[in-house]
Amino acid sequence: MDTGGTVMNDILKVDARGLACPQPVLETKRVLDEGQQRYFAVLVDDSTSKENVCRFARNQGCEVEVQDLGGDAFEIMVSCLSYQPVPERVEELLPCPVPQAVVQDRNVVYIGKDRMGTGDDELGATLMRGFLRTWIDVDPKPWRMIFINSGVRLTTVDEESTEAVTMLQDKGVEILSCGTCLQHFGLEDKLKVGKPTNMYEVIETLNSASKVISPD
Repeated sequence: MDTGGTVMNDILKVDARGLACPQPVLETKRVLDEGQQRYFAVLVDDSTSKENVCRFARNQGCEVEVQDLGGDAFEIMVSCLSYQPVPERVEELLPCPVPQAVVQDRNVVYIGKDRMGTGDDELGATLMRGFLRTWIDVDPKPWRMIFINSGVRLTTVDEESTEAVTMLQDKGVEILSCGTCLQHFGLEDKLKVGKPTNMYEVIETLNSASKVISPD
């Protein structure tokens, strides 16, 4: 999900409500990394996200002010004139909660290339497309699919694969493509399904997975 942000009364408001941990922290980091906003608000709707956004911002030398909006919703005002880590103030982030009811369904498919197996590349491409198409009719569906290295071609320029992955997304599978990989192959503007991700979210996803499946 691309939350973006809206400017209200000259203050950027980043709506991170409904985003699973650690995404609200990543959205806060994104705004700071862009370097154009030093005073902005982050909206969250659970106490773990609120606490982690506050801890992350303070770790970067920012000041925070929290307003309780009721119903587990919070608005966090972040003021950061100098964006740099402050070692003496480091606060560890809280672990992301994994709902016990769904932990067994958190299977992750990790795809590290646009071919399946080794040997004949043409055969490998055919097998990979078949692998993706077959998931459409197989249950349980994965929680997330992560595309790394040349695997990002399957969410960008390989039309047959992107069609299959789009159908999986429509069935509730979260699709993540490595942002660094997209940049490396010059495919940032060709992403057709899912969203770019970073190594932090990849690691969090793998740590939260009940099982990791790879066609390699």
